[in-house]
Amino acid sequence: MEFIKKQSAGFYLTALTVILAIVGLIFYMINCNTAYFSNLGVNAAVVACIVIAVILELVFIIGSETLGAKIYLDILPIVSAVMLMVAFVIFISVRVNNIATILSFERNAQTLADLSSAIIGMGFCFGAAVFSIIASFFKIIKD
Repeated sequence: MEFIKKQSAGFYLTALTVILAIVGLIFYMINCNTAYFSNLGVNAAVVACIVIAVILELVFIIGSETLGAKIYLDILPIVSAVMLMVAFVIFISVRVNNIATILSFERNAQTLADLSSAIIGMGFCFGAAVFSIIASFFKIIKD
């Protein structure tokens, strides 16, 4: 119970960032295995950026819990936010032509279902980046 009492808003926002990033990665992997997008394969840059961002956020939480507020830990949420935004931009860039094709010429139930997992994954990646930026303004532990 003492652990919960000493947590600040930054802890919960950072934990939410980790959850959103993992869900975004899951939806990206789901989208890579759909019938329409399977020929594109998995872009390693998107996966690597999200995984690195999640690891940095977890190191920030664990480091803040064990070491306290240190100046060198403060850069981790910023780097994580940059990695999440890079993942989001790459995710969009590898899907933008196919999204335009689906919405213009190949609109049917199957392609729209395949497109929905891409849109949801992009939304979670963007949400994780935004929450990472917001979380970087808060402390993890109450003073």
